[in-house]
Amino acid sequence: MGTTSQSTQEWGELGELALRELASAAGGVRKVHSAIARRTFAAVRLGVGPAVLPTQLMHDAIAAGTYATIAAACTGAAKTVSALTGSSEVADDEATEDDPRPSPSHTTYGAQTIAILHGLIGDDMEHTARVLAYPMSIRVDGRPVPPRYRALATAFPEAGAHLVLFLHGLVETESAWRLGGRPTYGERLGSEADTTSIFLRYNTGRRIATNGADLSDLLEQLVPAWPVRVHRITLVGHSMGGLVSRSAAHHAAESGRRWVDLLTDVFTLGTPHLGAPLARGVHVATAALALAPETRPFANLLARRSAGVRDLIYGSITADEGHASYADGFDVGVAADISVQEGVRHHHASAVVTGNPRHPVGIFVGDGLVRTDSAGGRNKLRNIGLRPDDGLAINSAHHFTLLNDERVYGWMRKILVDRSRP
Repeated sequence: MGTTSQSTQEWGELGELALRELASAAGGVRKVHSAIARRTFAAVRLGVGPAVLPTQLMHDAIAAGTYATIAAACTGAAKTVSALTGSSEVADDEATEDDPRPSPSHTTYGAQTIAILHGLIGDDMEHTARVLAYPMSIRVDGRPVPPRYRALATAFPEAGAHLVLFLHGLVETESAWRLGGRPTYGERLGSEADTTSIFLRYNTGRRIATNGADLSDLLEQLVPAWPVRVHRITLVGHSMGGLVSRSAAHHAAESGRRWVDLLTDVFTLGTPHLGAPLARGVHVATAALALAPETRPFANLLARRSAGVRDLIYGSITADEGHASYADGFDVGVAADISVQEGVRHHHASAVVTGNPRHPVGIFVGDGLVRTDSAGGRNKLRNIGLRPDDGLAINSAHHFTLLNDERVYGWMRKILVDRSRP
């Protein structure tokens, strides 16, 4: 079978995925419909007796046939799309250029659409949509850059010795750092702090430990292939990206990777080191919805949430953590605290939505998704070793403000410039 272009494969998988999800949705609607109908007919039988049975049987047969037809049509169409667009796989950095259409993953809106799918079902996509579930990669202008000397020299003609790697958060891409259309932290640091910024993209639906191991592997390949000798590495992670950064450093130290010896600083911006309340709330809601037949399909839908989302319940960064969160129920398990890497300065930023950081709403809500105690890695029950003096707290800001804010940039710049001085 011939080679199919990257664009064709991605569009094909997007179409196939949409059709399969429609088929799954039809099945879910059928279950809700059936549960409500059973309860309704049971109530009617109390009044009219078995006379309602023929009507119920006819209703059930028509409903079952209708939903089965919709599901079969969507599944059949998905198989057709797969047959028409599926072929020998093309590595993202070796995609053919004969297709005039840009690959969705190479465009801002296409990449964002895929990123949302990653966050929701990215772990499942590794088996059902392998082209869209691309591996962690360096990105320049939306395109992947393999960690090989020639490719790196071309993509980074002014490569320097201090690398600053940026990792986005859940359902984001590297474009998230350009919030508001302003220059990114990386662009500004390059001109003001003599650094070379590298923006990464990864599948946020995978386990954080898996992405951490991949980041560690990528850095182990990147350092010897870099056009100039690397003297220093800094990691900057927003939200989940901060957990991936910590996981990578932990993995590197445990497995004896050499790149970690060059790591001097880790910045985590709005990172749920102790977990995110929303992730815990969804976990408990899933268990509650499963109690009644009418709402059980909604529980099944929530239960499909990705491994990456489940890891946010406690901020799990190793493969051994978070197992309890994979069995949906009211028990969310026990947290495990993995201390930050010794010999590396860990800087943490948090935000509150209120003007007064001590306002009860600000304390309870934090930045809207992550509370300040979690972003600081310390509360009455848990402590991962982040120093309060290494933190920054900003007010009148939300979770995504941290991606591009003058206060955050000034803080980062001062630290990196001061550390570069003899």
